[in-house]
Amino acid sequence: MKIKTTLILSLLVICIATPSFSKEIKAKLTLFKSIEDKRAMIMKGRLCQTFIFIEKDRRNLNDMRNRFCEGEYSLSLEGPSGTTVTLYGQYFYGKGRGYLVLTKTDDKKIQVSNLDNFPAENWFVSHANKDTGGYEAFLKPSPDFKTNLESVQWNKIP
Repeated sequence: MKIKTTLILSLLVICIATPSFSKEIKAKLTLFKSIEDKRAMIMKGRLCQTFIFIEKDRRNLNDMRNRFCEGEYSLSLEGPSGTTVTLYGQYFYGKGRGYLVLTKTDDKKIQVSNLDNFPAENWFVSHANKDTGGYEAFLKPSPDFKTNLESVQWNKIP
């Protein structure tokens, strides 16, 4: 009886303590697509997602329904300081249709509403404020980059 009670209490302690050991902040990218003409999308028979959640292991966006939906992307990025994400306008990390590199400089969530509002081919530093965390950005511009995202690369700078 004493062994059974000890075993149950040990199991209970392990179940309660295990979630507290995993306090690691996971990197998560959320893309928001503003659909300009929702009526036109419905008439064409397309249903467009307005939020797309991308975990760190997802690299290709070809299964995303939003590829053919008209509208511009914005994003939010969560994760620890130093998390880097590169968004490409071409599959397989092709640089021909532009790319954007974002590196977090603190642990706060960052939000970028206009993906091509950075100086071309120069690093831009944004300090943390009440709305967003701090980050560094590098943009290789291309026409329509902010409407066509095709692949994502984590923790690598091209």
